Parts: sequence; structure tokens; C-alpha cells
Amino acid sequence: MNKAKDRKNALDTLFSGGGMAGMVADATSPRARLSSGAIGAAEINLIKDERDKLREELKTLNMQITSSCNVVDLNPEQVQPSFVADRMEVAFDPAFEALKESIAETGQQVPILVRPAPDEDGVYQIAYGHRRWKACRALGKPVRGVIKALSDEELLVAQGQENHERKDLSFIETCLFVFRLSQDYPQTLIVKAIGKDKSLVSKLRKLAATMPEEFLRVVGPAPKIGRPRWEEMASFFPGGQLAPNHEKAINSLFALDSFTELHSDERFSEVLQLLQETPSKPERNSTASSGEISVSAHTRKAKSSEWLGNKHVLVKHTGKATVFTVDSKTQSDFSSFLLKELPGLIAKFEEMKGEDD
Repeated sequence: MNKAKDRKNALDTLFSGGGMAGMVADATSPRARLSSGAIGAAEINLIKDERDKLREELKTLNMQITSSCNVVDLNPEQVQPSFVADRMEVAFDPAFEALKESIAETGQQVPILVRPAPDEDGVYQIAYGHRRWKACRALGKPVRGVIKALSDEELLVAQGQENHERKDLSFIETCLFVFRLSQDYPQTLIVKAIGKDKSLVSKLRKLAATMPEEFLRVVGPAPKIGRPRWEEMASFFPGGQLAPNHEKAINSLFALDSFTELHSDERFSEVLQLLQETPSKPERNSTASSGEISVSAHTRKAKSSEWLGNKHVLVKHTGKATVFTVDSKTQSDFSSFLLKELPGLIAKFEEMKGEDD
């Protein structure tokens, strides 16, 4: 039996049907079961997976084709964000800088979704595409958008689903989005918006409610920090607030300029480590509280971190090592350049060291 030929015939049969319109229609209709005698079970599963992927791609493409006639250029100054924030603002966001550079070089490839603002003529409110809007605004370019009449609930569902599908939000940003929605909307809407079940939605809301939002904004989105570590952080907030000794230590850490210069993942690690090392109550017979001692140690550690170049390399000095960090996503060219040049730099160093000896 020629399996390759059988696979081809099965795929030809599966995906035939009169061009794009037929494919879109077929994507939503059931198909006859394939005979296991023609191809093996593994091949059948592979075809089913490809079929499911094709269905989703066709649905997305059909939606884009349907809405493409409504894409217009909008003045960024006449566009406003959603009435429920889903992101934390950070001083320096490498991913946003990369997006802005991409739009500057190749233009905005994907339109944003907006609705006419309920209370202002000639103004539009974003359902999703906030970062694309901000990038166009910073570049002084019109932002391409699809205008659609949406209720408040429809806007929030579109906003949440877009972020969930693109996996744009960090874990704690998702928690905050859920918490903010829960203030005014039922759980059923939140479930639709983020695509999670009721049990998880409840847990996300409770986690965000445990820690003050001001505290979370200082720490930042921490994109690499997941649920277990955030739950550990939340455990230091019994009753929704820190113990006095913990609060004193954290406030001292937050006051450091060098702390705010760290990436939010690093800020999270610094804060959690400080909480772990600081007793919740001042120790007796001590001229300074343990919180102050711990902050002093973190002060020395935080002050030893600095950026080189235009945010190209983060240099962090600890008592045991000097760590050089390059963001491979936003600085991929520089990362490749550095890897290529390192052997030569090492050889040059060894040569200089030999001359000194």
C-alpha cells in the first residue's frame, strides 16, 4: 500500500470544494469518517489536526475579509483607550519599542478595533490595539482601525479575548483586569472575556484583591513571573496589607532610584527576597530592625545594576558574579553581534594579560 499516495488522496478529498467560499462553508460542516483501512490511525489524527487548524485560519481570514472594507485611518489624538485598563504602564518596555520600530519601518500591518465614543462626537474608543495606537501616536502617524458599534459588554469581551488569544498580558495584568471587571460586571462576562472557567476567574480576582494596586504598579507586570510565585508574594499580605516591619522595608526599597531602573521581573525578585529575609516583627535587642538591615543589603545589590548603551546590556554586580543580560527579542542583532565578537575579545584579553605578566 502506498501510504504517501493514500495520504495525498485523503487530503485532496478533505480539502476540495470550490475555492475560498466552499472552504469556509466546509469548515463548519461535519465530514464523513475516513476509513481506517485507507490510512493509519496516526495519519488520521494528523489530518484531523490540520483540518482543525485550517478551520480556525479560515474563520479568522473570513472575518478579516468581511471587516477589511471598514479599515480607516484615524487621528491618534481622536482615539482614547478602553474604559477598563488591562496593562500596567512601565517606564521602558522593550517589546513596545520593537513594535514602534516595526511600524516605523513597515507600517501598521494589523488594524485596531474601535467604537464611536459614547459621549463624544468624532472620538473613538479602543476595544483592542492599545499598543499599536500608542506606537502610531508616538510616531505621529495615523492609526489604522476598524470602526464597529459595540456595547460596553461587547467591547470588554473583545478586549479580553484579543489579549488572551495573543497572550499579550502577564499573569498579574490578567489578575488586575479580572479584578477591575469584577467591580461592575458579572462573572459570566469575565469568563467570556478571558476564556477561563469560573473557578479560575474567582482565584485571579482574589489574588489581585489581596495586594494593593499601588504596590503592584511599582513592581510592574513581571511578564516572566507566574501564578505560584505571585501566590507566594500574596502570602505576605494577610488581611490585604503587609506587616509593619515588612512595609517599612519595602518602602525603603521602593525609594531607591536604582530599584526603579530594574526590569519588572527583577523588581519582583528583589521584593520577594526582601520579604523572605525580613522578619515580620522587629527583633529584640537590636539597634536596627532586620528590615533595615535587609534593605541595606538590597541597596548595595540594587545600586550595582546599570544599563550600558541605549538599553542594550543590563550589567548586574553581585557579591559572587557580574551578569551581562541582553534581551534577545528586542536586541537580537546586537546579541548575535556580541556572540560573534566575544571570542576575539577573550583572545585580546588573554593577550593583554600575557603582556602584563
